[in-house]
Amino acid sequence: MKTEVKENKVDFSLIRYSQCWEDTEVLLESLNIQENDICFGILSAGDNVFSMLAENPKKVVALDISFPQIALAKLKKEVFNSLSYEEMLEFMGVIKSDKRVETYDKIRENLDKEVKEYWDFNKEAIEKGIIHTGKFEKFFKIFRKRILPFVHNKKRIGKLLEKKSRQERTEYYNSHWNNFRWKLMFKLFFSRYVVGKLGRDKEFFRYAEKNISEEMKERSKYALCELDSYENPYIYYIMTGNYRLNCLPYFLREENFENIKKNLHKLEIVQNSVEEYLDGIDFKINKFNLSDIFEYMSLENYKKLMKKIYDNADNNAILAYWNLIVERNSLKLESLEENIKNNFQRLEEFDKRLHKKDKTFFYTDFVVEKVIKNGNS
Repeated sequence: MKTEVKENKVDFSLIRYSQCWEDTEVLLESLNIQENDICFGILSAGDNVFSMLAENPKKVVALDISFPQIALAKLKKEVFNSLSYEEMLEFMGVIKSDKRVETYDKIRENLDKEVKEYWDFNKEAIEKGIIHTGKFEKFFKIFRKRILPFVHNKKRIGKLLEKKSRQERTEYYNSHWNNFRWKLMFKLFFSRYVVGKLGRDKEFFRYAEKNISEEMKERSKYALCELDSYENPYIYYIMTGNYRLNCLPYFLREENFENIKKNLHKLEIVQNSVEEYLDGIDFKINKFNLSDIFEYMSLENYKKLMKKIYDNADNNAILAYWNLIVERNSLKLESLEENIKNNFQRLEEFDKRLHKKDKTFFYTDFVVEKVIKNGNS
């Protein structure tokens, strides 16, 4: 089965995401990874599949079509393998450093030939810190440097990121943050055209069912009022361009470093589409981290891929994935090929509870589904 995203002329020649913009803690809670689990994950920037290693599974297969994303993840893997925790933070770009290229020169011989050639040609990205080098991260930089200053000054941004109660957050949002310029910004900068041009890819919105600017405005209101911005590394990064050392994403936290490092040998990074990869395996998968891949495919191809996932899943396997502006889940579909609908049980009460605390606030839904085989549940 061919993958639709390849046929839609999406540009895979660049690093689109140098970080994973999906809440790792929500993902890990949904998957509940056990020691004998064989896990599957969409690679993206690698952060979430590295985090899955911290749960000590039997194996994690990480997949991506894009070679630059493969090169990024393999470099991160070597950074975890070869460096100390503080050296890792410096190299990634969390801590200031003028030694990143020097560090790269020390570890480059451990990389695959093609990966080494890629980074030899992109040392400027290494020098700046590899977590800052993706197209999506540059989109947030444009927002932070060129758009946000016309909406709010540094003092007001700093106040937003301070520790507050829920009531204080709501009052601050209504009284100081949600002004006319903030509302206008969503219509202009977070329009489908601008996000497609500067952030994601216009082809990723081919099946869009919702108004992205309106959805982002409502989701950001929820995040800034209901969630604690002080404890949210993703909001902090968007607003400031980096992380606080006491508020890091899961894979960058010191308490997870050694667990990830000792399990790196269990990670298999593969350049392929999900469809083509699943066509060729002879084992069953227990846990699926599917990112938001259904966002980019037609309803017909979604049905076909769900059938293929079912065929390659163990009984009671768990699928976790996000919806941005395209609604995809087994409950929504009235008819799926070969009774696929009956083969998946959406854990709706569970996933809605997780979605309420999702720190990567812009997704409109988080879906957790269990595979049902032979009438078992």
